[in-house]
Amino acid sequence: MRYRNIYKQNGRYILKKNIYDKTIVYGNFDSLESAIEQRKLLIKNRWHKNSTTGYPRKQHFPKYQVKQTDNGFIVLNKKNGKTFGTYKSYKYAQLIKKILPFHEDDINIRNIERIAHKEFYKYISYNDMTGRYHVIYRGLVRTTHKNLKDALYERDLIVKYDGDEELMCEDPTMVYNYEDEKLPSFEHECENIRYRDENINKYQLEKQIRHHKFVIGSYPTYNLACLIREYLDNKEWDNDEVKHIIKTTRNIHKRDKYIHLHDGRYYVERKVNNKVVIYGIYDDLDLARYVKTNLATHNWQKRLIKKFEKRYYLNKVETKYYYDSTDFFKT
Repeated sequence: MRYRNIYKQNGRYILKKNIYDKTIVYGNFDSLESAIEQRKLLIKNRWHKNSTTGYPRKQHFPKYQVKQTDNGFIVLNKKNGKTFGTYKSYKYAQLIKKILPFHEDDINIRNIERIAHKEFYKYISYNDMTGRYHVIYRGLVRTTHKNLKDALYERDLIVKYDGDEELMCEDPTMVYNYEDEKLPSFEHECENIRYRDENINKYQLEKQIRHHKFVIGSYPTYNLACLIREYLDNKEWDNDEVKHIIKTTRNIHKRDKYIHLHDGRYYVERKVNNKVVIYGIYDDLDLARYVKTNLATHNWQKRLIKKFEKRYYLNKVETKYYYDSTDFFKT
């Protein structure tokens, strides 16, 4: 007879469980009965290693709490003060808090957020053809919705009552209320990245570090912002690395000094004697950058603008403004 989470090896009984992409060993026992008793105790205490489940202090799982800030919710390690977030959804932050202890000191926050996102939208799928969200539970489409919050609410009811419609009708309100919740994107995305339509580089990377909000920088693509965020995650948001990225981003942004976005077009403009002088208006950002750079090196002589524009088109100039990881990361 097999017992879930208990494996016999070399005459002893190993108790282990896969939880949130981690395999955790809870001990090995002389007898099957001892392993079963420990498993019962762990199930009762949500599989946490702590004093209640009989583990020494050095093996205790870290404790976390969710705290609200002006920018959303952070998840705080109660012992060392390390924070994760900010997250716009309280329930999503609660999922991060739930998952983190099982990863102990081996924390890859990108992976944990991916797991949390999967849990947040568990049993929900989206049909591109119909534009509807389906709640699929135990292999059956239970409900269909236009609104994602409605799908989440129904999903929670279905899971709570294991699909029993009579029980769901008797007690339909005792689940989480998503009405005021700011949901994470249905497609998994990097947290801490905000879309700023008013910026030339629209994807702004922000981070809350020990209760202080830092704007790391804004970037032209979502993927680049994610790449930089992943780099800093891997460096555990080391202060020197954060400063390096901020400084490098600012230096790169100097490429766009005197270029401003107005109504979807790029203006090359600057103040001269407290008056704004417009040198050109362009649909092509690279052309605006090329003209601006040449104007700056030729003492802003407006008579040369047509020459620069012609040179750009005739020579099909490859601009040097392409953002690449080598711009940011130390070698």
